[in-house]
Amino acid sequence: MSGSLSSSVPREVATLRTLRIAKHFPFFLAVAEEQNLHRAAERLNIAQSALSRRIADLERELGGIELFERQARGVAITPAGETLAHDVRRILLSIEEARRNVRRMAEGDTGTLRVSFSEAMLRRPVLPAVLREFRTVHPEVELRAYPLTSDAQRSRLLAEEIDVAFVIDEATDRDQFETLAVGCDKFVLVLPADHPLAVKEMVSLQDIAAEPLLWPARHTSPRLFDRMIAAFDAQGISPNIAVEVSAVDIGYELTAAGIGLGIVTAARADRTPPGVVLRDLADLDLPLPLSMLWSKNGTSPLIRRFVEMVQQRLKETEG
Repeated sequence: MSGSLSSSVPREVATLRTLRIAKHFPFFLAVAEEQNLHRAAERLNIAQSALSRRIADLERELGGIELFERQARGVAITPAGETLAHDVRRILLSIEEARRNVRRMAEGDTGTLRVSFSEAMLRRPVLPAVLREFRTVHPEVELRAYPLTSDAQRSRLLAEEIDVAFVIDEATDRDQFETLAVGCDKFVLVLPADHPLAVKEMVSLQDIAAEPLLWPARHTSPRLFDRMIAAFDAQGISPNIAVEVSAVDIGYELTAAGIGLGIVTAARADRTPPGVVLRDLADLDLPLPLSMLWSKNGTSPLIRRFVEMVQQRLKETEG
């Protein structure tokens, strides 16, 4: 017969044998530390005869290896016993660490939390503040952050590739996800400071009907693309789309470069690049409620803790 003994023993049999050996470890370690069967039995609150049988069973399970030398005044641990005692202490510490790790995971103190967000959310105080606080309170949690468009976030959330998403909300999200309102934004027009329309306080869609416009790309933001087309259609206007952009707020820089007029979110108004101005759009009724989404099946303690932290931060902000 070829092969080692361990390779010829079925895994289930080897596992059962390991468990039979491991159940004796606490008894063995007590004797090894006390060097006396009577004191070890008192420490374990069992009969000395029962403890002696435990040690004999362990030696038999190990193939007849002697772990202690019986002496008149107690026992002396053998070199083999010393080796086993060292390994048993390490094993028991690993088991205790595993127990703590499982408990911390169940309580949301460890693990990985994947958070995605649109650029607009990063410019609102709640998200950066919560990310900082969560990292401080839960230093052993790996926090992964993904800047994505709102549509990409929804797809990733459905595919369970992220845990929490901060998006521009729509009513349909409530059918698929748990939602929490975290703010609201609106669209404004960004145009060159020397543009003729810059003298107006408010601009209408008719005013920009013939202007080259920067438009959200359908392949990255199909919902927003369609909503804006519908808003212009409602005014009887076919927009003059000059360039489709992967993120609407790129319009700030592209407008400054003279590419076209941008319809952008107002969240970046405090960081408008030189040479451009913002104007309200009188008849573009596209409110942008911002929401946090997570799966309806999201029972992870980490997700619950993160949601609770966002809720608390929102209460403090409103207060």
